[in-house]
Amino acid sequence: MNLKKSEKISVLRGGISEEKEISILSANQVYKTLQEKYDTTLIDVDYDCNKLIDDLTRSKPDKVFNCLHGIFGEDGQLQSILNYLKIPYTHSGVLASSIAMNKVVSKYFYKSLGIRFPQNYDINSKFTNSSYPFIVKPICGGSSKNLLKIENQKQLNDFKNNDTDELHKYMAEEFIEGREITVGILEDKICGIMEIIFDSEIYDFKNKYQVIAKHVLEPKLPENVKQKLKEISLKIHRALNCKCISRLDFRYNTKSKELFLLEINTQPGLTQNSLLPEMAQSKGTDFLKLCEILLTYAECEF
Repeated sequence: MNLKKSEKISVLRGGISEEKEISILSANQVYKTLQEKYDTTLIDVDYDCNKLIDDLTRSKPDKVFNCLHGIFGEDGQLQSILNYLKIPYTHSGVLASSIAMNKVVSKYFYKSLGIRFPQNYDINSKFTNSSYPFIVKPICGGSSKNLLKIENQKQLNDFKNNDTDELHKYMAEEFIEGREITVGILEDKICGIMEIIFDSEIYDFKNKYQVIAKHVLEPKLPENVKQKLKEISLKIHRALNCKCISRLDFRYNTKSKELFLLEINTQPGLTQNSLLPEMAQSKGTDFLKLCEILLTYAECEF
């Protein structure tokens, strides 16, 4: 697959999710990089779907570079529109995107593959003292937005009282002590293994984008653990039929020597502080080449 210099590319920016600001950062970086070599346009996406279709029709791109994150951009909805318009697009297709985005549905998928993951609970369950601490997170969300560690009943009550009308959008998940490990996949092959080191107990939005956590490429881990990380990551990437790129987040419990899969991300961030571009760079793939690789894999599903 080769990318022609004559191809027109439209970069999608913004979106309607709480991750809009990350999408803008990713899209700006991609647009700035691509426009130096290719005929590139930037399309801002909001709640007006007719405007999006009009903008795409007017731009007449050969390919769309999808920089949207979260709901609509990353969960199969946008992918369905681009399939209908027959415009090839980067990243995964409808089913892979929708399953990966939903943290409850995806666990059924992991279970079918025999993958260990933190147990999840209905947010309205009756929790005993032994249930604490646990994590509360959006069922369909990313960038670790609205990620909370709940230590006791009071904290849970406070959370419920503050988000009464939105509780159906949240899930509770077993808290796993241990090291935060992420595995990048590019061109359907392992791109790198990285440990995320941060001061707090959870790797949240603040650690990702504000007070940047320390990234350790190829961390010291037992060889059998590294091999298992690679095997699990490729197994899920392939079984979900992800396209070209994904990033899988794990917790490694050093006491029990167990790995727990937290989630798979079909559209890893492409900002200057993002993990996968850093992995790719360490292998000699600069940001332009990374964008070009994604575009060579761009396609419609029908």
